[in-house]
Amino acid sequence: MKPELDKLNIGLVAIGSGTPMMAKNFHEEFHFPGTLYVDRKRLVYKSLGCNRGIKYTLAPKTLKAAKKALSEGFSQGGTQGDALQLGGAFIISKKDGLIYQHLEEFAGDHPDNEEVLKYCREYRKK
Repeated sequence: MKPELDKLNIGLVAIGSGTPMMAKNFHEEFHFPGTLYVDRKRLVYKSLGCNRGIKYTLAPKTLKAAKKALSEGFSQGGTQGDALQLGGAFIISKKDGLIYQHLEEFAGDHPDNEEVLKYCREYRKK
């Protein structure tokens, strides 16, 4: 997605609930192409309404998502930060506020990249 976001002049940001060292390790291991921030108190997660708790992280749909990821060659590394905290995907404009949100309902509940890019493209056409 990053090359397409760059064409649209849209930044890519990730916010983790761990420590700055965990963020550094994440960047080094996964070569994350965006900007990383740390929110140890989970204030951003709370303000965006992200789900948190064992009922979300161990939901039956989590097992299905894990099986699918494994079949596609992905595996879960060591969890760092708050293991019970789910995230989401958001498109936020300085001018217009929240443009798009996908709140994870279970671990592994990721939005479709094309759907996110569609919202980015539509917003840039304005």
